[in-house]
Amino acid sequence: MPVHVSRERRWRVAALAVLVIAGVSIAVGVRGAPAPVAAAPAPSALVGAPDAESSAWYCTGQSVAGGASPGFLVLTNTTARTVTADITAASDSGATAATTAAVPAHGVVTPAVPALASGSWVSETVITSGGGVAVTQTVKGSLGWSQAPCQTTTSARWYFAGGSTAAANTLFISLFNPTSTPVVVDLSFVTPAGMVHPINYEGIVLQPGQVAAENVASEVQQINTVSTIVSARTGRVVASEIQGMVGAGATSGGLALVPGVPTPQADWAIPQAQEVPGGNSEVDVFNPGQSTEAVTVRFRLPSGPLVPLTDKVLPGTTWVIPTSTETRLPASETYATTIDATGGPGVVVGRTVNIPGSSVSPQDGMAVAVDGLSTVSPSGGWVVPPPGTAGNPAASDVAPTYLALFNTSSGPETYRALAPSTSGDHVLATGTLAAGGVEIVSGSPLAAVGLDPVLVHSSGSMAVSEDLGPSAGLGVVSMPGIPLAAAIGA
Repeated sequence: MPVHVSRERRWRVAALAVLVIAGVSIAVGVRGAPAPVAAAPAPSALVGAPDAESSAWYCTGQSVAGGASPGFLVLTNTTARTVTADITAASDSGATAATTAAVPAHGVVTPAVPALASGSWVSETVITSGGGVAVTQTVKGSLGWSQAPCQTTTSARWYFAGGSTAAANTLFISLFNPTSTPVVVDLSFVTPAGMVHPINYEGIVLQPGQVAAENVASEVQQINTVSTIVSARTGRVVASEIQGMVGAGATSGGLALVPGVPTPQADWAIPQAQEVPGGNSEVDVFNPGQSTEAVTVRFRLPSGPLVPLTDKVLPGTTWVIPTSTETRLPASETYATTIDATGGPGVVVGRTVNIPGSSVSPQDGMAVAVDGLSTVSPSGGWVVPPPGTAGNPAASDVAPTYLALFNTSSGPETYRALAPSTSGDHVLATGTLAAGGVEIVSGSPLAAVGLDPVLVHSSGSMAVSEDLGPSAGLGVVSMPGIPLAAAIGA
């Protein structure tokens, strides 16, 4: 049965403060000048236009060697020209280092950033000399490995639907201020007992360029499902979640690097999932807003859709859906999921997977679902970067295992998936998908991709996701497709 996590309201004051600040900003504007028009919402990761002069990416959540999540950057060039990137790394002790990397046309590099003199946690700012380059990060620790996009935006709010501090699990929130002004940040947590505001996580001051990683388990202890709100009183930051999962008797484990979600949304998708006998999985639907959200969860098997689940998700609560106990979902059969919310600004959705008993590591994983903004690409294209290069892979024998294309539009859409390389394009799949249809590429066609990136083109909205191995199964290590901006001169 679905389980609800309790809430506590503190949003009315925050909303009032935002309105007051907005009013003051307008009042002190230039007399006679029109009020500024708010920018259209954009996904938190968007590959810059190929003809842009520059683009910026922000990466946070890595630790130094020997820490919880040591990792490296992966730069993927989707254009036909070489692009250079200036990379500045900073640690939580204030140490910095810089380097420059050249990313060849249609190439992938894992730049070597000089070791920092001190510190435990690391963040990077990547400024490219043009557009068309995707920046991702991979991490690998004693519990497993993970891959995630860096962010192309800063925000005053970041949300995380899932997380756990139960048993020996570890949970960190990594904060990075890449701006030129100080930022004051509060962390709040939704638990089964209600909203928690640890005093040690209120009023965190981040100076320009400063990094901090907060140990959630030290303040919010032994909780199975924790949802998190990062709220900047002043300025804007970047935030990621680092989840370490330790199975019973330490016989299973996993590591997840989860980018924050800057704004709740009404539509979400999970392109591919699978329930494994003996496994445990859940979908977490978090409502961080002030309005009750009417949420509908639709599962779609290859044979067709199932009767949906519906519920009212109150403000400041999380609807936890244990999909592994849904008897309507046949074991070992792949299915897709959509989550739709009405009544307010939307929700935040994530999925957690545990596959104990597998001889393949990692066995546990956690990821954010594909948000509605990321299913609509300005150029009609998405890139799925690889988890490293042949000389610097995220893990031994790493390779894509399943590529899922999920048509989230209301009508049929054409699609084409390919792997570009210096020797030419390797076409993986092409055709037309009906509304709600899913195309899954696996086996030898996908194995031939190796550590080349994958490009997907579609005539309409599409949720793109790639699962990677080695891992115990679907959902343990996954990478979403990152939408590509349209050319400025188009």
